[in-house]
Amino acid sequence: MRDGRWIKILIERVFLLAAYQVSATHMFRSIALYPWMFSWLRSRAAARNRVKPEYDVILTCNYSPWSRYSGGGQKSVHMLAGEMTRQGLKVAAVYSKAPWESIAPHAETIYDERWAGFFAVRPGVSSPLRFLNGILFYFKVRSLSSRKTVLHGNGDEASLLWLIRDKRKFVYTNRYPEFPAFLSGRDWTRARTWMAIFFREPRFVAMAMGLRNADKVTVTSGYSLVEARKAFGLDPARMAVVHNGVDPVFLEMPMVAGEGKGVLFFGRLTRAKGPDLALEAYARLPADLRKAHPLRYIGVGPIQAELEARIKALGLAQVEFLGWKTGADLARAIVSSGAVCLPSREESFGNSVVEALALGQILISTRAGSIPEVAGPWGHLVPSDDPEALASRLEKELRKGTTWMERCGQREFIRARYSWGRSSLCYRAIYFPIKIAKVRRPIGQSLLVG
Repeated sequence: MRDGRWIKILIERVFLLAAYQVSATHMFRSIALYPWMFSWLRSRAAARNRVKPEYDVILTCNYSPWSRYSGGGQKSVHMLAGEMTRQGLKVAAVYSKAPWESIAPHAETIYDERWAGFFAVRPGVSSPLRFLNGILFYFKVRSLSSRKTVLHGNGDEASLLWLIRDKRKFVYTNRYPEFPAFLSGRDWTRARTWMAIFFREPRFVAMAMGLRNADKVTVTSGYSLVEARKAFGLDPARMAVVHNGVDPVFLEMPMVAGEGKGVLFFGRLTRAKGPDLALEAYARLPADLRKAHPLRYIGVGPIQAELEARIKALGLAQVEFLGWKTGADLARAIVSSGAVCLPSREESFGNSVVEALALGQILISTRAGSIPEVAGPWGHLVPSDDPEALASRLEKELRKGTTWMERCGQREFIRARYSWGRSSLCYRAIYFPIKIAKVRRPIGQSLLVG
């Protein structure tokens, strides 16, 4: 029966059985045969009658702080949601994962943790259908939002949130570090621009939909503001800079007066973060320094196998991969090292830079992206993608060391400038702006406010 007749017969049997089951004569038999159907209907009715929580803010972010792929953006959303909750707001954070993906066990969050789906078999930074996640986030956030809720997107997952009617405001934070040159100078009011970018890199179309339709666009540095405005033709009047904070554990961990040992790189092992540059610079150090200061990597990422092959080719024995560490474990590793080497090729803010400086550690980094703006007068910065300059500076600082006064100066600079409490207050001023009353002063009378 290859002509498909068996399909027609099956469909007919199903319809006849359904008609038989729902007839008045056999209604009780249907109830007995299919109790799960009525359980499902009751659950759907209960869901419709259930009162939705009235959230003040819903934050969204692709992946999560506990996913296999995680970075500064995920941690920033987690820290911001927690701080806003401590300040008295009702907050939910919507993360994404594939239905079959397991998330590492973690401490219960003080905000509401919600999940949307992810268009991928194994979600990762290069998932080709990631730009479609906006559809899944739209339906999830719409089910949670109300007229009083501020929706705060943090990437391409927020591409469709502006279409949700029940919301107070839609804010989009750009955390993308640097945009390709082919986005600059485009006329985003023309349909052919959207089509051309979609066929080249659809993720940027998803970002443009969120950025260009947001009530307010925020960025984490002045450098990022210029990049986003240039790439997407945004109105500067709708943009604001709100710096990230720093995890309090990096300000509370005691600094060590003595000299630590080792050169430390921590972060995702991707080309953008420059772990390969750290390796090339380390290979150029004199043998006595390499012996005294092994190179340690804290992090995971797609180029780890490439790094291991290069280490073998260079014949280096003093290199270790320590896996992923966060919080106090990471802070202890930073404090115990001789220097931190973070040679990023691009940065929209630089959480790692701030964390190293907060612990008073010697920092060798680059002038890429926002790093000079964020580090201020601290740290030792060299040109990007220059292993020779990086090696020279690393050797100099390892031999010279640092003073206790310099360590304290770094920490107090970070403490005074970056905190999640301050960041949260800045966002709240954007979410809920205060209306200033007009001031009138009639001639001969005192000031009247009305």
